[in-house]
Amino acid sequence: MKTMITLVLGLLGLGLFAQSTYGEIKGKVFDKDTKEPIPFANVHVMASGEMVGSQTNFDGKYTLKPLPAGKYDIVVSCVGYQTYTITGNEVKPDQITFADSVLLSSDLLLPPVIVEAKINIIEVETHNKVTINSKAIAISPVKQNIAMLAVGTGQVSTSADGGEIYFRGARAGDAIYLVDGVKITGSTPRIPSSGIKSLSVYSGGLPAKYGDTMGGVIVVETKSYFDMYYESLSK
Repeated sequence: MKTMITLVLGLLGLGLFAQSTYGEIKGKVFDKDTKEPIPFANVHVMASGEMVGSQTNFDGKYTLKPLPAGKYDIVVSCVGYQTYTITGNEVKPDQITFADSVLLSSDLLLPPVIVEAKINIIEVETHNKVTINSKAIAISPVKQNIAMLAVGTGQVSTSADGGEIYFRGARAGDAIYLVDGVKITGSTPRIPSSGIKSLSVYSGGLPAKYGDTMGGVIVVETKSYFDMYYESLSK
């Protein structure tokens, strides 16, 4: 008999212990001007340091659960509307709290912006680009090494052996070399300095056509046969 009484008391205690300490909040969200329900509005509260959220359905209804017993501030937001907060909503265990209906006001409407496309007569160079011409290359003490010529622009640094260059801390090999429009991969291209017309270094704000690199771009334009012919006549 004692055993049965103990078992019954234990089950009663377990039932009391198992009672939920959570409740929920229900509510509706409407447009203040049209009084129409607003679907897909975001609704949330902070519960025990974590966000508990929901979205309104097509009828503007939402449910927030499970929520530990306590008081909550309900925050309602939606694109095109001002954010609204309902404070002091008390949640009790195993009960549904019906919050006041929310009337969202339309956000301030800005006047339409009309953008008129115009053709620039003067093209502004916005890329971080440095170019050295054939005359500067001819008098450079490192003219036999394209990597060192690039370093001379002040835009890049070089490895200890001078064979690789680095752009803004990027890894070696991230640089792109273009010789007369042709991409060169792998090691630094070896071109006689006497055959280089110009060398340009892009170290930032790369043009879209060079956008497939994490480093920078070195563009080499070689001399044409006519350039070399006229140079020979001037000597």
